[in-house]
Amino acid sequence: MNFLNNMDHKMNYSVSLDVGGTSVKSATVSDQGEIFDGSYSQTAIDSKGSAEEIIGTFTEIIARSFKLANSAGIKIVGIGIGMPGPFDYENGVSYIKGVDKYEAIYRLNLKNELERRCGLPDGFPILFENDAWAFVRGEAWLGAGKSFHRIIGLTLGTGLGSGFLVADEILETGPGIPPLAWIGGLRWGNGIVDDHISRRGIIARYQELCGEKSKPVDVKEIAERAEQGEINALTTFRETGTILGQALKPVVQLFQADCIIIGGKIAHSYHLFESALNHGLQLPIKIIRARNIEQSALLGASRFLFKRIASLLKD
Repeated sequence: MNFLNNMDHKMNYSVSLDVGGTSVKSATVSDQGEIFDGSYSQTAIDSKGSAEEIIGTFTEIIARSFKLANSAGIKIVGIGIGMPGPFDYENGVSYIKGVDKYEAIYRLNLKNELERRCGLPDGFPILFENDAWAFVRGEAWLGAGKSFHRIIGLTLGTGLGSGFLVADEILETGPGIPPLAWIGGLRWGNGIVDDHISRRGIIARYQELCGEKSKPVDVKEIAERAEQGEINALTTFRETGTILGQALKPVVQLFQADCIIIGGKIAHSYHLFESALNHGLQLPIKIIRARNIEQSALLGASRFLFKRIASLLKD
């Protein structure tokens, strides 16, 4: 990479993006894991929009980040992006289809588009990583997983994401690691675990318990009702925890995990299913809510970028 020849030994920064279904979080992160003051933002995105709208939002965020860096006199050495799958992370090509988001960029080389539209120099690093992997990487670097060796990270939100990390390296295969390193894809009942441990799964189960006349609600409202002692809401979260614990048990045993870190938006309601999760799991393992729920994937995407750059410089 020609760009790497111009790097120095002063503190360097990356532009980091965490791509979600309705918004994109972004920040400028140093190689020491510090988020530059004023750089963190959350930008709405229409993931059901056109390719031009989607790429335009990404480009706008990156341009804004570079403008801030230039005005502050700090050096950006790359872009790290936590992206949901399916996605060709090495080449930057999206294969997201059939999930009602980012359909318009199916088979589009996002890496090439960003390089061209942002006017980046030859060889400027743009690296993509699975958003759940970025999350666990960030928590292991500067969060709740800092003192653990073998970590399973879970992101509970629109779907159930998972990542397996050993000694600061993501593992995609090995004992206990399911296909695609995705716990949500494991068979459960008539479907898969993701059908139950996800936004849609929690809402569907709550409405089933409430009966056909129940009005549409979201997970946040179900959690609020559980806080108020509503039995159907409490039952929904208890069942969620039990299923997750039972699904995790053989994975944890075979992987020989030291800890499980829970992240994603639903992790804010962890206290509502913590006891059921432990009961379903029935293993003496540390289960921790993420320290940086909103920012871990940003930190992890940057960590991935800096590690890759360091490896290239050695070569």
